Amino acid sequence: MALAATTDERPWGNVPLWERLFVVLTFVTACRGFDMFLSSVGESSKGVYTEMNESSPARFAWLATLYGIALGLLIYHHRKDLLRLASQNKLLIAAACYILCSTFWAFDNTASLRRGTAFVLTATFCAYLALRYTPTQLLKLAGWALFVVAVCSVFAVIFFPHHSIEEFGRKLGSWKGISSINTAFGRFMALGLLVTWALRRVDWGLRRVDVLVLLLFVVCMFQADAATSKLAVFTGFSSILFIWSRSIFNIDLPAKSLIAIMFGAIAVMTVPLYFEEVLDLVGRDATLTNRIFIWRAAFEQGWRNPFFGVGYESFWIAGNAAQAFYNMFGSGDTQLGNGHNGYLDAWLELGIFGLAFALALLAQGFNRVFKVLARTDSPFGEFYGGLLVFILIYSIAEKVIFVHSELTWMLFMSGLMTLRWHFDPSAVRDESAPNWNGSVPQATQRSP
Repeated sequence: MALAATTDERPWGNVPLWERLFVVLTFVTACRGFDMFLSSVGESSKGVYTEMNESSPARFAWLATLYGIALGLLIYHHRKDLLRLASQNKLLIAAACYILCSTFWAFDNTASLRRGTAFVLTATFCAYLALRYTPTQLLKLAGWALFVVAVCSVFAVIFFPHHSIEEFGRKLGSWKGISSINTAFGRFMALGLLVTWALRRVDWGLRRVDVLVLLLFVVCMFQADAATSKLAVFTGFSSILFIWSRSIFNIDLPAKSLIAIMFGAIAVMTVPLYFEEVLDLVGRDATLTNRIFIWRAAFEQGWRNPFFGVGYESFWIAGNAAQAFYNMFGSGDTQLGNGHNGYLDAWLELGIFGLAFALALLAQGFNRVFKVLARTDSPFGEFYGGLLVFILIYSIAEKVIFVHSELTWMLFMSGLMTLRWHFDPSAVRDESAPNWNGSVPQATQRSP
């Protein structure tokens, strides 16, 4: 079966420049680009490092303003489409409602309500993205935002090293750029690699210097010294190249199942033998930089509330049982903001039901992207497939699942809605309709 060449996107149409800049600004905020002005993340006056602090009133007010603007634009432009979009994403809505309802049994009701509301507003912003922009336009906006973060971070490292380079503990010398934390900065630079690669066939303003942009993201990612990001982006890129080859779509289901079983068996037999070598390669030790101890203690604590958890983002806060784990790193100069495992944190905060929602949403994402890529040659489909693999691997040692106001999960939720709204033949509206302003097909169909 042959694939025709992909047709480029329609122009921006009736989306004004200020609205596109607004999305880029929100994306930069989701990359923690303004945290040094909006919150106390980073170095305090006592030299104590906090990994996650979403309690700043200034940050909350800024996010509320951005999400309020997005909500207004969503209602103004697409109020007639909201029910249809909601019917296509019942699972995501159910997960958001469950997160918000966890306020009632949360350890800290106020904090959980504030952060749960932020998560619902993040999902609303993602709905605005899915309805307002075509898939490749969404990638372009994300690409520009990540490019801005990379350039501003290099500028900050040169002229403001005190704020952009780690100066304490084992992370000494690692770049954190304008993202306040080196692991977050490495993650966003890894996303920049995935986005730029997906845009390689699209004229997004940097096409002629794509190689230099990719090099910029690579340098920044390695300077961040974030081992999990390196491993996750390598796996994500491998999946994109596999998708790009199209070979997976030319194999029947029994053969796919056999290949999956064979690779799974090989992994089970070989990974334990070379586990330490792999850890050395990505810069980790046998305890995954003390994560094993944290997971063990948190797992024991989690069994006190196994079904519903302690409420959204209410586990790793001062006053909860998690406070006993705050000084487990190094000499006590670090306060934990999460359990460094997305799956574990989903269970600790939301219980078995919350973890089930997370896994079901990821499975739904894989289902949708495979359906799209079986029919079309789509840059967005390639990117989303790589993003899903990236999240799966990254969540083993870091947290991005169910994180509000964070670019990785924003792209996951907006992509999940986009795949159904723009690509599903049973749901997508006519792309030549007036509301699309003369749009051309997003991607050509596979020809028999």
